[in-house]
Amino acid sequence: MEKLKYIFLLFIGLINAQETITLEQCYQWSRENYPLIKKQELIKKAEQFTTENALKGWLPQVNITAQATYQNDVTQFPVKLPNVNVEPLSKDQYKVFADVSQTIYDGGNIRNQKNLAKIQSEVQTIQTEVELDKLKERINQLYFGILQTNKQWTQLQFTKLDIKEGIKKAEAQLKNGVIFRSNLDVLKAELVKIEQKEIELQAIKQNFVQMLSYFIKKNIDENTQLETPEKILLTNNNNRSELKLFDSQKQLLETQRKIINTKNTPKLGAFFQGGYGKPGFNMLKNEFDIFYIGGIRLNIPISGFYTQKNDLALLENQSQEIEIQRENFLFNQNFIEIQQRNDLEKIQNLIDKDNELIELRKNIKTASLAQLENGVINTNDYLREVTAEEQAILTKITHEIQYLLTQYNLKAQLNN
Repeated sequence: MEKLKYIFLLFIGLINAQETITLEQCYQWSRENYPLIKKQELIKKAEQFTTENALKGWLPQVNITAQATYQNDVTQFPVKLPNVNVEPLSKDQYKVFADVSQTIYDGGNIRNQKNLAKIQSEVQTIQTEVELDKLKERINQLYFGILQTNKQWTQLQFTKLDIKEGIKKAEAQLKNGVIFRSNLDVLKAELVKIEQKEIELQAIKQNFVQMLSYFIKKNIDENTQLETPEKILLTNNNNRSELKLFDSQKQLLETQRKIINTKNTPKLGAFFQGGYGKPGFNMLKNEFDIFYIGGIRLNIPISGFYTQKNDLALLENQSQEIEIQRENFLFNQNFIEIQQRNDLEKIQNLIDKDNELIELRKNIKTASLAQLENGVINTNDYLREVTAEEQAILTKITHEIQYLLTQYNLKAQLNN
């Protein structure tokens, strides 16, 4: 009888098998197809553009200005010299000139702006990773939900075979006049109940499969085989993206602190101004002329010191907030880890007891089948033992899936 069961289930498995997918594949596919993943490419482009703009601070800065003015008075000689005629400047004046400046030393501002763009990109990328990591727990619920319905359906087929075997024995007894038809109908009614359970399980599985298919963007159906993951050895290492995010946020504040300090450092640059206008630099020449001037300019900002102290204090306050967020995150993480590790120990102990109970229930059911055949017990007694064994096996299935789900949820929690 037991051999027939396994041959029957193997036959069904071979018919239904189409392809086998793994939990890790589902993780990868869901990540690749999740809309948020597109944001990472935008973050990289934004970093590239911002970095390029920062580096352009080393290029010469050019401004072209054109102006036409009219003034009510102009500078004139207060006395007249004999035989010297100095034409006064025109009250309408015109000028077109270009001003070119070249940074020689900026106190490290451009370098800091470049680092700021890089770290801002890292922060945004890790924030995206935080959201993507949450996908794993959602995939776990769907994946292990399908595995549980598969195992429950398989057990129903075992129970179905047991009921059919009981019906076969009861029909023989009814034919010999040993039992009433109502005794046979009890088993047939139970067979109908099992078929109802099959319909329920198929609906639940279909729902899980459709949701998983939506997440991974793969065309899977009820016949797609899911590989049951192995039990894993979990470490205490916490590699959650949130911890990396806190570190990057602290680096971002440090870079902002450097930018605040560089605002007040001396800046050295070269400049050149050249143009064409009336008058030029020679104020005694009242006509259009070319003019130019060049040199070195040292700029020492002072106004930045007005707010430097408060700006740095604000960054320190933000740094403390990040540390509080880190402590709060680790506190909650440790709480969840303790709870899940205790759950794993409890579930494993329950599985050990499930094995003992199933062995006992199987022996009792086998004996009750022989007793039914010999007329020692009726169909109700036999059905009770079949149902008890089925419940014991279904309980073990639930515990086994719970154990794996808890393990892989904890793995996702720690990002191991």
